[in-house]
Amino acid sequence: MSEALQRLERWLLKSWRQDRTELPAFPIVATRLVDSLERPDVEMEVVEEIIAQDGSITAQVIRTANSALYGGVSEIQELRHAIVRLGFRETADIAMAAACRSLFAVEVRAEQSVYPELWEGMWQSALVGAYGARLMCNELKLGDARRVFLSAMVRDVGSLLILKLISAALVRGRLRRKPSDEQMQFLFDALHQRIGAQYLRESHMPDYTAEVAERHHAPSVPFAHDTVGLHVVRCADGLCNRLEVSPFASGEIGPAAEQSVEVLGLDENRLEYFALQFETVREQLADSLGRR
Repeated sequence: MSEALQRLERWLLKSWRQDRTELPAFPIVATRLVDSLERPDVEMEVVEEIIAQDGSITAQVIRTANSALYGGVSEIQELRHAIVRLGFRETADIAMAAACRSLFAVEVRAEQSVYPELWEGMWQSALVGAYGARLMCNELKLGDARRVFLSAMVRDVGSLLILKLISAALVRGRLRRKPSDEQMQFLFDALHQRIGAQYLRESHMPDYTAEVAERHHAPSVPFAHDTVGLHVVRCADGLCNRLEVSPFASGEIGPAAEQSVEVLGLDENRLEYFALQFETVREQLADSLGRR
């Protein structure tokens, strides 16, 4: 590692410790949805009430219900009717994704202009990874689909926080030189798991989300009842990398995902099938949740 890169890493860690007030709080609607969905006896009315408190999330749910993917004979205009069309669990996931969108929002437009492709790439990776992981979970009949969806959605939140800190520092003049793509990739690779897991724990998110954020690139994860969801997310993350959905994607599935593929017993044909499904997910999301 060069001396310049070492200085940049030290600066970033110092900024992470000191500049928390400039980082986003985890969306309140998302945390309330998580809390309610953790209860096995939660009723549809409770979820409807939580979603209805945010007009933009309500509009996204209704818009998705009217999209080509779910569209019926008549156009829906009310949240309750959208929930009926989409289904309770599907509505919750759509609302969760819409709530998490605020994490990727940029209040100061100049910050987004620093790395515009990274902002969009991270959002696309979060969406495709979450919906793709849920699809794998359901088809393989492994893990809890709802937990896998949320975990995959926030698996790379550490990279997002790094991007926010650097973009804000450049705009405000606290960082003089824009890091290169190679330097950004190094910082993501070196720090995003630790930062992401700490952020999720401090945001009082469920332990399983922090566990995924912390271990989704670990060289090896044992197979156990409580790691099944983590293995599914690791596979989904690898497919996003293989399909070049994620920023700085290599086009390869990567060693962490390879280990999880082996643990889950997926052969190349099965993996190729899921890759095609992920491509379909990407196309479908471009017409619904991917829109601003």
